[in-house]
Amino acid sequence: MLYILENSDKLGAEFLTEAIPHLSLQRIRRLDELRIESDRINCAAAYIMLRYALIKEYGISEKTDFIFTEHGKPYADGHPDIYFNLSHCRNSCACIVSDSETAVDIADIRRVSLRTAAYFCSEEELERITAGTESNSELIRLWSRKECLSKLDGRGLMTDFKKITDDALSCVHTVKGSNYYCSYYSRQDKNEPVYISAQDIFSALSN
Repeated sequence: MLYILENSDKLGAEFLTEAIPHLSLQRIRRLDELRIESDRINCAAAYIMLRYALIKEYGISEKTDFIFTEHGKPYADGHPDIYFNLSHCRNSCACIVSDSETAVDIADIRRVSLRTAAYFCSEEELERITAGTESNSELIRLWSRKECLSKLDGRGLMTDFKKITDDALSCVHTVKGSNYYCSYYSRQDKNEPVYISAQDIFSALSN
């Protein structure tokens, strides 16, 4: 199931204060490494979204530590049969939980230079997209889809994005928000995302 928390940029210091008691020590240490408040808020929000999802789908209420593969992809310690992935952009956060391998990426719709686009687009993709009337939006959509697939094994930006083909992206589904694209990997049928608020999360964590 895909969960999305929109407008995380509207959350403030009060949210972070309320969230910290619900974080694992491992996650708190990660927060301590971040200096920009918005990064700290999104880091905390993504983690408590995962806790919310684990409660709703598996009845797991305890704080969860992460273990990481050699490429850095996280798994829930003690729950090898549960797969998850987290992502955030400037204004929203995403969490996906599944019984099979999965990944998610959420990206702001913002201006993309042709130089940046050339980093992740093949020549054919770049020519096709820039010929359209919604080229900037379509570039962000493609970036989100490729970034999602690159997170499937944890390689992320080490992946050669230009070599990711349409066939490889066949299991990547994309949701468009008002100011973001969110892409997730699933071999199952496309699911409608569940939109949650900070209040929803804290209510579930407090029960």
